[in-house]
Amino acid sequence: MISMNCPKYFFNLTLLVCLWSGMNTAKAQSVSTSIDRKSILIGEQINYEIKFTLPAAGYQVDFNIPDSIPHFDMLSKAKSDSTDAKGNYLVMQRICFTSFDSGQWPVPAFAVNLRNGSASYTLNTDAIMINVGYMPADSSGQLRDIKPVMDVFVIDNTWIYIAIGAVIFIILLLLLYRYFKNRKKKEKPLFESKLTAYEEAVGALKELQATNLYDPTAVKLYHSRLSEIVKKYYSRKEQRNLLNKTTSEILLRLKEHDADAVTISSLAEAMRTGDAVKFAKYIPSAAESEQSLQQVRSSIDTIEKQQTIKT
Repeated sequence: MISMNCPKYFFNLTLLVCLWSGMNTAKAQSVSTSIDRKSILIGEQINYEIKFTLPAAGYQVDFNIPDSIPHFDMLSKAKSDSTDAKGNYLVMQRICFTSFDSGQWPVPAFAVNLRNGSASYTLNTDAIMINVGYMPADSSGQLRDIKPVMDVFVIDNTWIYIAIGAVIFIILLLLLYRYFKNRKKKEKPLFESKLTAYEEAVGALKELQATNLYDPTAVKLYHSRLSEIVKKYYSRKEQRNLLNKTTSEILLRLKEHDADAVTISSLAEAMRTGDAVKFAKYIPSAAESEQSLQQVRSSIDTIEKQQTIKT
């Protein structure tokens, strides 16, 4: 009897061993899912987590999470692993999604592949129904502010205005003080002098001859002074302030008062050399500068003689 039933006996024993191994494998590997809410308002977020507890780190877990779920918008998904206090290896898949479609919609089951060497398993998570709705309408009929009333901190600017007014008042006092102070100072009239216009001009030209014509800075002042001497002389002769007139305007007035062409030409050359020094940064030689002074002196002499003849 024993020999006749021996194959059957070994078959049953092999089946029991396989069943026992499968039960131990299932006990050593556990999976859990969690979700933080099953009812949301439109636009609210749902956090969904799948967690595997494994006896060692040699397992490979593939979460087959699709890129999109009908009626839901996936915001993020992240996979992580860790080890608990008992030495178990934990593999977690976290998914965050929301929905903008009102109604009752299922989060479908996800297939999870588990491999350890040549062994391979496929498990499916449970489908979960989610209720998506709107915020219930307020039936109380009470009027409510969009935002609550906020306390406002008011800054008293009175002292700021007083300080500004005081500063303005002090500035006005200073301006008035300077005005009346300067008003008391009587400036000498342009034409007031013990010397005649001719004597004053000749004396100024003699003083100018002492200038160092090899110093560029001194040369600039030299030609500026030449132009000033001509304008002041002619201003006194005409009894009009011509100091702010240009070279062209001075020459035009000389022409209108019948100055001869040679005098106008000579004076024009000297004064335009001065303009070139002032505006074009031109530095003439010492000989040119001396020639300009002589031309001015000659022109003034000629104008003075013509004025004397007329008078």
